[in-house]
Amino acid sequence: MRRLYRAADLREPRHVLWFDSPFSASWVVALLVAPHHQLWAQRFSSGASRNDQDQLDRARSALGDALGIGDPKAALAAAGGPLGQHLQFPPVPSRMVTTKLVTARYRLSDDISSLFAQRGEDDDLARAETYYWGSNRGALPSALHCPTTDRLIGSSFFGDYAFSTMADDEHRVGDREPPELLAAAWEVARSSGMWWPFEGVAIMSDRPAELHVNQKYLLHRADGPAVVFRDGRNAFAWNGKAVPQKWIMRPEAVPPREYKGFDPTFAQHVKARPAPAPKSKKRATSERSLYDRYKAGAHREVWQELVSLGADVREAPYAADALAVAHETMRRVHANVRTLVDRLAAMHYTFDVPDWRRDMGHGHTPPPADIERRIANFEREHAVLPLSLRAFFEIVGEVHLLGSHPTLAPASGSIAPDPLVVYALDECAAMRSKEGEEDEEDEESLALTLAPDDLHKANISGGDPYEMAIPDLRADGELLNERHQLFFVEYLRLCFRFGGFPGYDGAAEVPQEISALTDGLLEF
Repeated sequence: MRRLYRAADLREPRHVLWFDSPFSASWVVALLVAPHHQLWAQRFSSGASRNDQDQLDRARSALGDALGIGDPKAALAAAGGPLGQHLQFPPVPSRMVTTKLVTARYRLSDDISSLFAQRGEDDDLARAETYYWGSNRGALPSALHCPTTDRLIGSSFFGDYAFSTMADDEHRVGDREPPELLAAAWEVARSSGMWWPFEGVAIMSDRPAELHVNQKYLLHRADGPAVVFRDGRNAFAWNGKAVPQKWIMRPEAVPPREYKGFDPTFAQHVKARPAPAPKSKKRATSERSLYDRYKAGAHREVWQELVSLGADVREAPYAADALAVAHETMRRVHANVRTLVDRLAAMHYTFDVPDWRRDMGHGHTPPPADIERRIANFEREHAVLPLSLRAFFEIVGEVHLLGSHPTLAPASGSIAPDPLVVYALDECAAMRSKEGEEDEEDEESLALTLAPDDLHKANISGGDPYEMAIPDLRADGELLNERHQLFFVEYLRLCFRFGGFPGYDGAAEVPQEISALTDGLLEF
């Protein structure tokens, strides 16, 4: 590594930090990149979640310990700025190793254009690394395996100087002596996994302890993680594409709508698997009911158990308990909604009533008297709702906390406060196929729109709305397209933890009104 820096006419790095996986290394890279990259600086200054802040704190501690520097600012100064092409924005050519590499590569051929020829899908090595760590297609730089810092994994030095490019250069050199910089880069590539160059430190990561590929050398494994690192971090992939862990480990529990439009060989694989052994539905008579445990305060534990039951939650001996828990949960949610609406009104919060719903109340509209009939008709015509959402429609109705306030929701604020919105069942009925395609074997794979996304709520062009995939026979379903990736009940908990404005989760400063809004809200 020191040889590479010298050959690039750079001062040798004072430290070389080694990590057992690129996932763990990526958080230190994020910490070092943020002061030199506008987009990363913005992400961590205004929208970082609590988990991201914890990860950054651990990265600061790890960096300080490795450098022997207790002061975080001094540690960042000692590490220096990034030298990678994709680690700085706007880029400064004089501070990129890539600039030196281009100069060294010019010496290899009279035809300069041949040095930058793109290699296609027919090249085994180029294809393999594209689907391994490529910034757009790679299975490792996927939010499934490393949320938040995923793109930094694809921005390693090998994104600047790929293995396939090294192989071409090595072929051009032949028996000649290669330029010193290229020889050093090849030596590092033979000795380590992904790495990231900075002025005072090189961040390096180990190669995988396990690597599973298909016949085309793409990451692939049908019965476990395709990549396993020494620190236990792993990644699941199917024919080169990142997939959720549950697709591989418990495919029988994944609704077909989730992989609709995906590689058809995966659906064939799921169909060919033997049916899982039926679960025992017996429960010891001495065990307290789930409803009793919920009432006693085991709120999260009970909901986790209900979700883990899958579709069995609708059968004996769980069905009655599950319904009782869902109804009790939504009674508490309803009470909290009414409390928030009253407190917001007292704070002179201006509720924004949609033009198409002038009949709704300010912030909250209770369910209509015939809601049970409407739900039955909806499920008969469209698809079954998870118990949590069904109970929400039955007991809570509709919540619409959009509005304006000088501090909670200022017109020119830098944070999208994401006020709680859950449409009524009638408005949710505008559904679409989850993939926008028809599937003869899965005609009722639908997405139920529950709310606009956080940017649309702030009158800024945003992304897909918050949705829930149906049919869903479980006790609770995931809220899709929302940054926290939570189940619906847990998402409601997050909303009430921030007084109905979950966009402030991870913000450096939270309006003081949030504390008054959350005081005494019911736990559920």
